[in-house]
Amino acid sequence: MRFKASIVFGAAIAIATLILLYQIVSLPPDNNSAVPHQLQGFDSLESRIKKLEQDIAINHNTINEIHGLMKKINGPNSAAAPGPDSAYLLPKLNRPVAGTDSGATFTQEAAIQFNTSVAKLQEADCSFAQSPSSAVDILMEDVYKSLPFENPDGGAWKQGWDVTYDRSQWTPEKPLKVFVVPHSHCDPGWIKTFERYYSDQVSHILDNMARKLPEDSRRRFIWAEISFFSMWWERQTPTVQNTVRKLVAQGQLEIVTGGWVMPDEAVTHYWSIIDQLITGHEWLRTHLNVRPNNGWSIDPFGVSPTLAYILKRSGLENMLVQRTHYAIKKHFATNKNLEFRWRQSWDPESSTEILCHMMPFYSYDIPHTCGPDPKVCCQFDFKRLPGSRVTCPWRIPPQPITPHNVQSRAEMLLDQYRKKAQLYRTNVLLVVLGDDFRYDTSDEWDAQFTNYQRLFDHMNAHSDYNVQAQFGTLSEYFHALREESRSTQQQQQQGSAGEDEEALFPSFAGDFFSYADKDDNYWTGYFTSRPYYKARSRMLAAKIRAAEILFSMAVGSSDTVVVGSVAERLQAQLIEAHKALGLFQHHDGITGTSKDHVVLDYANILLNGIQTSEHVMQYVAHTLLSPDREAPAPDAVLLEVSEKHEGASAVSTPRVLTLEGRGRGGVVVFNPHPHTYRGLVTIRVNTHLLKVVTASNEPVLCQVDPVLDGLMAGEAFDVSFPVTLAPLSLTRFFLTRHEQVDRRFVKYSTVTVRNELPPSLPSAFSTASVSSLQLTMKCGTTRVSINEKGLMESITRDGHQQSLSIQFVRYNARSERETSGPYLFLPAGPAEELAISSPPTLLVQGPLRAVLTAKLPLLAHNLILENSPGLASDVLTVRNLVNIRSTKNYELAMRLVSDVDNGETFFTDLNGFQIVRRVRESKLTLQGNYYPIASQAFIQDSHKRLTILTGQPHGGSSLAPGQLEVMQDRRLMQDDFRGAEQGVTDNVITPNVFRILLERRDSVPGAAGAVSRNSFPSLLAERALQELLFPPVSLLNTAESSGLKQTWVGGVRDVACDVQLVSLHSIRGHVGGGAAAGAAAALTLRRAAFDCSFPPPRADCSTNGGKVQLSEVLGSSFSEEVRQSTLSHLYAGVNITKSFVLTLQPMELYTFLLASPPRTPALP
Repeated sequence: MRFKASIVFGAAIAIATLILLYQIVSLPPDNNSAVPHQLQGFDSLESRIKKLEQDIAINHNTINEIHGLMKKINGPNSAAAPGPDSAYLLPKLNRPVAGTDSGATFTQEAAIQFNTSVAKLQEADCSFAQSPSSAVDILMEDVYKSLPFENPDGGAWKQGWDVTYDRSQWTPEKPLKVFVVPHSHCDPGWIKTFERYYSDQVSHILDNMARKLPEDSRRRFIWAEISFFSMWWERQTPTVQNTVRKLVAQGQLEIVTGGWVMPDEAVTHYWSIIDQLITGHEWLRTHLNVRPNNGWSIDPFGVSPTLAYILKRSGLENMLVQRTHYAIKKHFATNKNLEFRWRQSWDPESSTEILCHMMPFYSYDIPHTCGPDPKVCCQFDFKRLPGSRVTCPWRIPPQPITPHNVQSRAEMLLDQYRKKAQLYRTNVLLVVLGDDFRYDTSDEWDAQFTNYQRLFDHMNAHSDYNVQAQFGTLSEYFHALREESRSTQQQQQQGSAGEDEEALFPSFAGDFFSYADKDDNYWTGYFTSRPYYKARSRMLAAKIRAAEILFSMAVGSSDTVVVGSVAERLQAQLIEAHKALGLFQHHDGITGTSKDHVVLDYANILLNGIQTSEHVMQYVAHTLLSPDREAPAPDAVLLEVSEKHEGASAVSTPRVLTLEGRGRGGVVVFNPHPHTYRGLVTIRVNTHLLKVVTASNEPVLCQVDPVLDGLMAGEAFDVSFPVTLAPLSLTRFFLTRHEQVDRRFVKYSTVTVRNELPPSLPSAFSTASVSSLQLTMKCGTTRVSINEKGLMESITRDGHQQSLSIQFVRYNARSERETSGPYLFLPAGPAEELAISSPPTLLVQGPLRAVLTAKLPLLAHNLILENSPGLASDVLTVRNLVNIRSTKNYELAMRLVSDVDNGETFFTDLNGFQIVRRVRESKLTLQGNYYPIASQAFIQDSHKRLTILTGQPHGGSSLAPGQLEVMQDRRLMQDDFRGAEQGVTDNVITPNVFRILLERRDSVPGAAGAVSRNSFPSLLAERALQELLFPPVSLLNTAESSGLKQTWVGGVRDVACDVQLVSLHSIRGHVGGGAAAGAAAALTLRRAAFDCSFPPPRADCSTNGGKVQLSEVLGSSFSEEVRQSTLSHLYAGVNITKSFVLTLQPMELYTFLLASPPRTPALP
């Protein structure tokens, strides 16, 4: 080896000498003939000397690198070990070599290698994903296989059949028990804004409720939306408030679900569903001390088992749903399965079961709720009495109930009740009585309650009817239902079997997507409609989560200044941000199905929430890093978030950190996860001449890229540098303007362009223009082949090439009356590939990241590779800046095409919480095979899996083997007649962000990922999704802030790889009662389930059977005593200590109430 090294060194010296001689000989002659000969000679000599010095320096560097190569050849002991102060080991780089690569000519340094380890997985922690699913009576996947999904005319009940009954089934001992439940469905924004709906209608509904319910103790009313109720409550006198408290206590008024809104269940993330539920329940706890027991979900367009799980783990016992596929309703009604025990498909036992009632007919309005014949039922909607502005479409108006007609009218209504009862298993019948924004006038209250009471009195007075009819709440109905079930069980089986109130009802597992209300009218368009605002909602959720973690850790500390009035002020701001996020989760908010002016109102509310969260975040971050115990004013801006928001409907852009002269800019990076974060941080600056150092002045390797997205070349630059961030920590870095750049630590990217002129850049950047059809982008050990359309066509990682290409396709809307709109996706036929010809293409790449920009018709497409010590090195990032404002009836989708042999099967997530298997069915039509993709979808075979992670929700599908497609945006020129009364024409420029994973399956014995009914993400996908949705937060500061600490660390050590910190939510424990009284915050953890048949991610963590100590997560914050609670903090569980070793079960969520510790007295 020594002999070989000597040969290399000798050859290198000879080559360097020859190069030096060549440079001397080839020095160019001086051609400046206008200068006197003598001066010209001196200038020429001086110029040659300078050139010679430069060449000597270059060759000196070459020899030094050869020395480095010799040391590497001779072994690690030939070089000194790096010092302990190195931020990152400086990689040994080869000299740049010019050459051709797939037709493109550019200079590329050798890959930088990071020392990373991979997660260590215990074999026992893989068993959950491999275990068989628990058996249930009804499995939705089997139902889909068995149904023809046809829509024959059923007569009066269009989507059913002619229902008959035998009157002898009811007796005086077993009468039909009818509970009529008055309600008013109030959308917090749809045709009108939230505020306008309140002033025009909702305030009058609740005013009348407080006046009219006390008039008769037999009257009942239920209410769901706390966003409206809280607004009304704040405007009431103490007398009215006490009246309402009495109505609640007496059971006349019931709060159902109790969320801030009735959330959509397709495109919402489970984090936001829980958050709006907490917002509502926290308000109820502090103002009414009420704990809802029944879920009420009558208008979301398809329903999800994720909400069922959340309600169950929040302490609710029962729930009701309405909008499910008409064919599913008929099938369930045929078998009397409209009431069932809804179990999570991954639940190995039955602990997640919740009793669910499905309404059987087309709508929740009065014509479709009393029975199967809407023409009859409409005659018992007494708001439609003659003279009203609202009439029955069947042209038979209601009649006021009088002694002369009460018998005939009662028997007509009872006939419908009896027919409806044939669809259920018991003699207890639920009939809801209401519609959108009903009961807003005193006249309607009188008309409905007076006429129905006359009907009830007549029915109940005639024993031969065998009926007990009354107004009721949802609680009263479910109580009677459970009693009936227990009684039936005792009669049928005797003994202990009768103790199970729910045993009469079948168990069910599955979801209710996608929803169709008739024919092929699938409500799958709203999965994507107005995607900009869907993404905005995710942004707000991430910012609230980060702000809440910092704030809660601060108030939970014994020595922080975030106390008293400052804490109250900041917490009030956080509450407003929660309300903003919660409001948009409404099923006409995040769905994109409201009118244009309502969408803009939502947009401004979201932006206010974002800015409020950012303010709290920067204030608390600065306070935690400051050793000064004196609190600044609560409105002080001490740091700035690294992105700026120019408007409610504008794309957020990076904030430029300005470095003037030899100025220095500070960056504070917050890791919002209980795991060490390793990856790149990118900051936009105004100069390329700089260096990056830690707070202790250690140099940090970085890459500088020119910003070429519309700014003048050389005006702004993106600086990316690798970081290692402790769990739940704040870490400071500095960027300093530095004219003498140390090229060992500062790397400048290479810029390659095709089909456009190269930009004019500082000389530090290499630029080239190519005309070849193929480009290759490379970063680390990943190479991506780019075709003539500027799109990926294959990927090579670690020398292994795989087929994976990206296409963009378009759908045209149908031309007939029933066509695509805000809700419906009704394409004219299969998608057509977008015509792309010689698009301008830009490739910026360096050792840490590579970014491809293809300027395509209707979008700018970015493909990003990273070489970092973290997870991002194993994924591809796609960012599509979509602008379809010039189109008409146009729906744009991105399609991934691979050689994955998935057949007809693909997988989509539900609310970012769980995965469900889908089977492509031709009988469902193209649009019926579209499903919500809230955060991920994948296809797989026995060898590999292709996963797409989404930064925002979309609709998508796998419409052919090897393909995954995700809708990007929709522009529809017409209404689809589902209530919005308009199309979708207010499109804005929309950034859609994705991560793509192509994973090779390991040969793990017993791996069930390819065949199991239950599927789970890989651990890499799970962790990469967490970083995508809840990324590290960068805060900027141009001031010196020399007094700030270098770091602040909230956690003690990394928790297990599969344990996630869902939220750390502050609580106003000093207000109200209930389980959360006295608490300062609530911590929610989740243990993810994952598929072990894929390689583990690069992460310094391990699994341990789900064991965790809260002291690992919280450190010294909060007191030692901890109380477990339900998800929304309504019910308390066992008391434990922070040091207690918890064992979390896969897929489950756990919440703990935390109290502040005794505080260190503040300094005078």
